[in-house]
Amino acid sequence: MFIMSIEPSLSRRSLVKLRKRLAALTLTGVFVLLFSFFFIQKTLYDSAVEHASAQLEATAFRLGSMLLLHNDVDLQKIVADNSDITVGLLDNQLNQIKGFIPPHLIGDLGDYISTQQTDRDSLVCVHSSEVMVLAYSKLPQINRIVVAYTPRSALLNNWRDAFILHALMFVMAMTILCGLAVWLWHRLKRQHMRAANLAEHFSDTENTLAECGCAVISWPAETTDGKLTAQLNWPEILGPTAENIEPTMTDFLDRLSPESRTKLRGPLIDNVWQDARIGTMVDIRTAKNQMQRFYLMAHRYSEDNREFISVLLLETAAQQELCHPFETYLRHTPEPAIVVNQDGILKGFSPALEELMGLPVHDIVNKPFFMLFVPEDQQTAMTAMRQKNGTATISDGKSILRVLDRKGNVRWLAWHCVGPFDEMIFCSARDVTEFVENANKLRDTLDQLKRSNEDLEQFAYVASHDLQQPLRMVASYTQLLKQRYSGSLDQEADEYIDFAVDGAKRMHKLISHLLEYAKTGTREDFAPIDCNQVLNEAQADLKDVIGREHATITHDDLPTVKGDRIALSRLFQNLLSNAIKYRRPGVSPHISITVEPDPVMRDYWRFSVRDNGIGIHPEHAQRIFRLFQRLHKDEFSGTGLGLSLCRKIVEQHGGRIWLDTSRPLSDPGTTIIFTLRVYHAEASRIGQNNP
Repeated sequence: MFIMSIEPSLSRRSLVKLRKRLAALTLTGVFVLLFSFFFIQKTLYDSAVEHASAQLEATAFRLGSMLLLHNDVDLQKIVADNSDITVGLLDNQLNQIKGFIPPHLIGDLGDYISTQQTDRDSLVCVHSSEVMVLAYSKLPQINRIVVAYTPRSALLNNWRDAFILHALMFVMAMTILCGLAVWLWHRLKRQHMRAANLAEHFSDTENTLAECGCAVISWPAETTDGKLTAQLNWPEILGPTAENIEPTMTDFLDRLSPESRTKLRGPLIDNVWQDARIGTMVDIRTAKNQMQRFYLMAHRYSEDNREFISVLLLETAAQQELCHPFETYLRHTPEPAIVVNQDGILKGFSPALEELMGLPVHDIVNKPFFMLFVPEDQQTAMTAMRQKNGTATISDGKSILRVLDRKGNVRWLAWHCVGPFDEMIFCSARDVTEFVENANKLRDTLDQLKRSNEDLEQFAYVASHDLQQPLRMVASYTQLLKQRYSGSLDQEADEYIDFAVDGAKRMHKLISHLLEYAKTGTREDFAPIDCNQVLNEAQADLKDVIGREHATITHDDLPTVKGDRIALSRLFQNLLSNAIKYRRPGVSPHISITVEPDPVMRDYWRFSVRDNGIGIHPEHAQRIFRLFQRLHKDEFSGTGLGLSLCRKIVEQHGGRIWLDTSRPLSDPGTTIIFTLRVYHAEASRIGQNNP
């Protein structure tokens, strides 16, 4: 809400006046404190003197009473507890009998007694420039007068202590008052300067808006008298009202043309708003009784639990930039961009889009915007803009559509649209042609790689399968040669036949393993598998070799994983077979299988297969998992496919397999570690074991 007016005297002169007022207020406070302090002290002093005199008078009376009872009593000893009090005894003619009383005090006492009718009283005298308090008590029965006197200062010790305390409190109050005055002065000065800056800012803003042909008015939504709560630049833009009275809401509505009044009846007159704000062109009658075109923006807002309506008016000449802000947006944006009205008509485009598409974009202005795109994408562009209650909006605001550049090449543009704002939808684009082309190339490469892998697997399967028949024939005939001619030929011929038979067996085994390797990984219908059962099946398949080599196998309670039962059984069988095969001479194989939650990947189990065999040097940690790699060709037979097959099985199940290179060389044996993904039903178990 605009400020109607700001105090015009926010200047250095007013600041000096404010400082003088604050100083006067501070001095007044100091004077009041001083007056109060001295008045209170005077009252307390008089009260203390009166109280001391009464006490001294009571002392003289008490001494006189004692003297009546005992004529020879020593009066000075009676008051020995107060060394400041001096006691004397006079006769009725004021002659001293006991003690010492200065003569001038006796003279003052005589003058005082001659004017008094009481038997006892007190008076204040001066002795050696010191104020004394004197009290007497007449004893007419024995023709005596008891006199007691003391310096008045000795009777005012309590008042003096109170005076010092009050003085300290007064100093503290004065300090607080002065400090508060200084703090208040600085705070008022800051507020004053802030208000002055605010006034200057509003003055500059008002001048700027006036130069731009801008006027602002505001009134309560539920108004009865139509009085404006704010008005800025009304006389400068719309002209003064009749008789120069304060303008009202009615004055504004009366200046609207009939068409504009009808257009604004709902929100401004009937207070019925479809949206929180509106923007439209209106015709208003100015002071010259001429209709002038204005751009009107109105909105509702709340303040102090009340609803208000604010209206901003822009003259036609000054509103072109603000009335159509999309023109500024299009002129300055570095990206291809367009502005579309709610009917889907292209109203403007950015220089970047013109640079991209060339002259044809000019032909589409004031035509359906989807004509920008290639025919195949025009329907997509149309469906991106949907109609709702006669107003076009953007369904998702994001689309990737194709256009033709100035050379006729297809360019992919990723569009982002927002709106509508003031009946316009703003759309900006980013050229993603290179990204789309790279994505298509990557997709083609992946498809080609997939086909290549499928062809390779098919080739390995067919080759392995087709080699089985001729290999069986070779093996059969070499075995027949060995059976029929073994011992009939010389020793060298028998050795050659043995080589042929052994080679045929190894070739058969190699082809079988290769065929199994090609088949591995083709199944994707994984199911929950209990690893304990899979391990038992693997041990059953190796029952003979386990018994022959006296191997012992221990294992933890293994979890359930999701996978291929046959492949996992082959995994355990290969690892157990290797652990038994590569044993140390004279040492029975011992194999331990443990499992734990993987410390690095929380959704995986980590299996460890540990043996006490000949071990593997860490430098061969990568080599052992490659195809046809054998470390002990002369000592042990094999195809070099066992661990390669294990790696393929584990990777097919989403895990990893590796050699534990942290095992010291002094501890003979090998530890193979692999991971398998946790089956969802085991989530609670692994969560308990691996917090």
